[in-house]
Amino acid sequence: MTPTDRFRRQTAYSHVGIDGQQSLADARIAVVGLGALGSTIAERLTRVGIGYVRLIDRDWVELDNLPRQALYTLHDAEYHTPKAVAAANQLAAIDPTVHLDPHVIDVNHRNIVELLQGIDLVLDGTDNFEVRYLINDACVSAGIPWVHGGIVGASGQCMLIDPARTACFRCLLPDPPPLESMQTCDSVGVLGPAVGVIASWQAMLGMKTIIERPRLGPGENQAQQFQARLTVFDLWSGDVRTMSLPRSENCECCMQRRFPFLDGEYASDAKILCGKNSVQIQSASGHPLDLATLAQRLRGHGTLMETPYLLRFSAESWTISIFRDGRGIVHGTENPDQARKIYQRWIGG
Repeated sequence: MTPTDRFRRQTAYSHVGIDGQQSLADARIAVVGLGALGSTIAERLTRVGIGYVRLIDRDWVELDNLPRQALYTLHDAEYHTPKAVAAANQLAAIDPTVHLDPHVIDVNHRNIVELLQGIDLVLDGTDNFEVRYLINDACVSAGIPWVHGGIVGASGQCMLIDPARTACFRCLLPDPPPLESMQTCDSVGVLGPAVGVIASWQAMLGMKTIIERPRLGPGENQAQQFQARLTVFDLWSGDVRTMSLPRSENCECCMQRRFPFLDGEYASDAKILCGKNSVQIQSASGHPLDLATLAQRLRGHGTLMETPYLLRFSAESWTISIFRDGRGIVHGTENPDQARKIYQRWIGG
């Protein structure tokens, strides 16, 4: 079977055609966050023939992911497989010709520029505002289009942000909302079928952008042609509405070209993880860890599980998962100060 056979129903669609399919094959995308949204986005875009997919996620597969994260299996959850690795394994079985580039890493202001190097389009599969503002800063700074998406319960939203043509994320939300005002998947839940709708809409926006963006001539007034469109879904009631979003003249990011999230002005070494009773601690040094050496030091002080990607060390009433990039996720607390103390006690300062 030739690539033409595989994608013949896509190329038959007039807006795609042979040239559009070639644009997809030439495209290099990054999916940041491979949870409910991101794993579905990655699967959808791999199936349409994207040539290169960079898979970026800091987490591993857990049992309660499986009802809404359709790319993963019970085997992945039982073996605590990192989501980036599990996604790459599953996607390779769908289309072995796609170049899959998994990164088990936490995106932060120190590494995001390198992670997005050579990327044509970024897809947002994240679950927190800090990373979304960081993606926005990095993409606007580098001129990379990205597709925002978010969901809680059965409600979600999507928006294409193209720095050359549209408003940016900070035109929509100039500042992060207060934590106490935000609904989370833990507090209101999330429905798997609703995830599929939002993620598929993001994938469609991404596919359309890859095909249509090169067709716009450089001399055209592109900013006027492409006004950002925010689509808001209430899928339980069946309501869908779209609103236009003009650029804000006072936007610190796309108009004033200031990037405080990318500059690390709002970076934190401790992040409370939604719905996990856990805190992630990032090593201040940023240096990678030798997991084998660390395992030797921890062995005998508690229960230790070793995988090729991480260590899980349990003692007293908590567990800490330790990654090569220096991250530690402390389970059993939502207190950042307590998590820092546990990390420093067993991993180091």
